[in-house]
Amino acid sequence: MNASLIINARDRLAWHRRLFSDASTVFMWGAWLKLLYPLVQAAAWVVKVSVLSHVAMLKVVPSGTIAGAPRYAVALVGASGTLLVWSRLPAFRAAVPAKVLASDYAGHFQVREEALQASRAAAICVVHHDEGGRIVRIEPRG
Repeated sequence: MNASLIINARDRLAWHRRLFSDASTVFMWGAWLKLLYPLVQAAAWVVKVSVLSHVAMLKVVPSGTIAGAPRYAVALVGASGTLLVWSRLPAFRAAVPAKVLASDYAGHFQVREEALQASRAAAICVVHHDEGGRIVRIEPRG
């Protein structure tokens, strides 16, 4: 048995269905990129402004001076602090659910554990309920 969680039944489709699938995938990617285009334009503007300001700064301050050292120190401390805070953030981890045993199910539904095990092993089982909807009896068949 294949352990992959992805179901790939593409080879079972007719050619026109595969063509429709490919065309719709290309259309959806295009729509996604169209929605993303304003963000790309904004990022390009920021990079352009940053490059222009960097070029202007290079003309004003020669590269061999110590005038840029405080700016680099602030950037280093800021990046280090951000990474330190970021490493402390994942305090909200998903709890691993406790394993529920057959005896827990039997106690919850108020049925015998043997009947529950037999009904799990059976191909067909009939569950009898009372007027309130509670399980009265499980009858394994098959």
